[in-house]
Amino acid sequence: MRRDTRPKWLYDAQNRFWQWWSERYLVPRFERLGPYFKFIGPRHLHLFGAGISAGKALHVIASADAPVRLTVWAAPEKKGEISLGECVLLTGGTKIMAARQITIGDGCMLASGTTISDCDWHGLYDRTKIDDNAKPVSLANNVWLGDGAFIGKGVNIGQNSIVGARAVVTQDVPANVVVAGNPARIVKELDPKADFRTRMDMLADPPTLDQFMDHAYGQMLGRNSLLDWTRSVIAPTKDD
Repeated sequence: MRRDTRPKWLYDAQNRFWQWWSERYLVPRFERLGPYFKFIGPRHLHLFGAGISAGKALHVIASADAPVRLTVWAAPEKKGEISLGECVLLTGGTKIMAARQITIGDGCMLASGTTISDCDWHGLYDRTKIDDNAKPVSLANNVWLGDGAFIGKGVNIGQNSIVGARAVVTQDVPANVVVAGNPARIVKELDPKADFRTRMDMLADPPTLDQFMDHAYGQMLGRNSLLDWTRSVIAPTKDD
């Protein structure tokens, strides 16, 4: 697709449907969910288990070929937890699996295909039983996980740090660094005094941002018609 041929009213209807679906089927599955959440493709956001919570302005982008899965597993005598801060972004293919506790700070961004797990899930010798050696995982504020990154049990990642694409992190990462590789190693240091602009800044006033985006989409889609969109679906051309 070279351009979005949907008429603005169809775009608005889709957003209203997504909002209805989210409130009807997803909100009750959260232990706590702050206001201004936005789920794109909410049918493909899968939540399993109790103890999943998130602050305001949680944004999730999911699709049939790249679902987002948040899973809390716990034996009857235990309690797992996934805690997402404010203004967190989860994109397609993200998997977060907690047997004990996974904490993700404010403004964190998880790129496509990232995985966070606080447990090995099977014993080294008895592979019929869930491993009992879960260790909490923590991401501080404004952490960015690159495409396909894996964060293992017991890992703590410091504020502002970036994990490169496909990196495998099994040890703690300090604040203000970039790590990459398997196993992940520091490849760059960030200036902690730099003027970071974060998702917390972008989403400081969600209603105003929504108005801006609605206006932008209105300008982009305003001239599209239902006939044009139908034609682009049935018989697309190079202009579509």
